Amino acid sequence: MKKILLICNEGMSTGFLCNKMNDYAQQQGLDIHAWAIPESALEGHYREADIVLLGPQIGYLMASIRKRVQDTLPVAAISPIDFGRINAQAVVEQALSLIDGQ
Repeated sequence: MKKILLICNEGMSTGFLCNKMNDYAQQQGLDIHAWAIPESALEGHYREADIVLLGPQIGYLMASIRKRVQDTLPVAAISPIDFGRINAQAVVEQALSLIDGQ
């Protein structure tokens, strides 16, 4: 199972996207699980994940978050367009390509 952690300021705006990502994965027969948390809870959750995706509103924290996860997994920002459109397929594909490209 691929585990995708989404983070944003409070974990709320990414929560809806996570639900759509999990629905999309189930429809496609993909073995993934996505969940969302606030950025402040990162340390308690990143070790469970295969990738950390940032909501576009906190993309500016990418370098800091990479340090906080000690470069143990990929960290990337979600495209503002995909995020705004809640394009679950595009975000799942982004995550899987980054996980597989390690």
